[in-house]
Amino acid sequence: MFVFTAQNFKDLPLRTKIGLFLAIALGITLLVLFGLTFLVIALVGGVITLVANLFRGSRQPPRPLHDPFPQHPPFRKSQTPRKFDDDDIIDV
Repeated sequence: MFVFTAQNFKDLPLRTKIGLFLAIALGITLLVLFGLTFLVIALVGGVITLVANLFRGSRQPPRPLHDPFPQHPPFRKSQTPRKFDDDDIIDV
């Protein structure tokens, strides 16, 4: 296992030190550029969406043709349908 210490760094040639520095700087630069690119794309998309919504006319919400789950008021005890005793079924 190689452990990088200050003594090992002193033993590295100058060419390797410059290469490491340039590789790290290039990696950080690429990360910053990709991050800024995604930020700019998101901002442009947000501005386009905002402008499109500002100039869109008022729209009525769509009315459902058939409500599969209609809302009924809850039954009161006096309105509940009467259940007849069913002697054929044995409840366990």
